[in-house]
Amino acid sequence: MLLPLAKFTYNNARNASTGVSSFFANKRYHPNITVHPEYHLASQKAHNYVTNLDEVHQFLCDEIKAAQDAYKTLADNQCNPAPDFQVGQQVYILTKNIKTTWPTKKLSEKYLGLFTIIAQPSSNAFTIRLSDYLSGIHPVFHVSQLEPFHPSEIPDCTELPPPPVEIDDEGEPHYVISEILDSKLDQ
Repeated sequence: MLLPLAKFTYNNARNASTGVSSFFANKRYHPNITVHPEYHLASQKAHNYVTNLDEVHQFLCDEIKAAQDAYKTLADNQCNPAPDFQVGQQVYILTKNIKTTWPTKKLSEKYLGLFTIIAQPSSNAFTIRLSDYLSGIHPVFHVSQLEPFHPSEIPDCTELPPPPVEIDDEGEPHYVISEILDSKLDQ
């Protein structure tokens, strides 16, 4: 008896992500099982049953709301606050969702950049001015995909980002070797 009522209450509760209940999303209305005990019921047993049913329904609604609040508090405590990015600021882009030409993800760069923020379409998204070699990527990124640029505190010490890898006609990477540091000849 209690499990179907719990299921009904859960499906009739508002979902935080959609803003509507499961019933409303599927049927476009909120079903109601409330029986009004103020009307004359045939017996005292029926009156007690209806009153108990309403109390259990209200208890389950309160418990669902308390669980949602507890989950929200836990998630809010575990999340780090997003960096405060401004238009014009330089940032790095996380390569997690970007397919690079490196043979393995482990050996590739963790961040691409430096890029400049040119707009903020929403509170958690930023439009980035991308280089020509990244022209196939949509320029709007979530704040979690960006890393702020912190200039070096050591004077005259700037680290230049690696140049982009060129792709040859067969789709294979073409690397330019600037110098040979050491060699070992077979004897």
